Amino acid sequence: MGILDFFKKDNKKSENRNKEIRILERPNFTEVDLNKTADYYDWTLKFGERKLNLDLNFETEMTNQPELNQIIEFVNKIPEFDNQNQSFIKADFEQDLSITSDYLNFYIEELDEDKLASIIDLKNKKKSRSSLLMEQLNLIRVGIYPQASYFGTFDYSIDIDGEPCNQLLVVQINRDGALNYITWES
Repeated sequence: MGILDFFKKDNKKSENRNKEIRILERPNFTEVDLNKTADYYDWTLKFGERKLNLDLNFETEMTNQPELNQIIEFVNKIPEFDNQNQSFIKADFEQDLSITSDYLNFYIEELDEDKLASIIDLKNKKKSRSSLLMEQLNLIRVGIYPQASYFGTFDYSIDIDGEPCNQLLVVQINRDGALNYITWES
């Protein structure tokens, strides 16, 4: 396995979010000793024009090649899961009771107009402020938990002054990409 393999993300424009082609830099898994795993590994990877933190969390002191292969396959699908998670977020946003709406409304209520204007176009009357903010969500971290039922945790945030905010919209999925839940963490 080479240190860098690249994976492309769909370049289609979405009505809710302009998508760029994102290339995911692959971590070097050679440091994972199957017979004596550490409980935590982490990498900072290039993901398009941004950085993505990836961590791998083991609950046992050993793993095996099939489990490592599942992890590698999951990592290979991060760009695909990111697209899928954005669909989950949009569907949640459209519900009457919505964690996503609560998360986005937090910014609208807490940020002054100037700060909000630095994030979204307040003159845009075609979309709500919440919708515009949702388009600013960026994937900043993926946590992989191979021995847990949910397998992957994807943390999304909005940049304020060029840095991700500590308020996170978290999407948890299983190894096949099925949604476990969406929550808000800080």
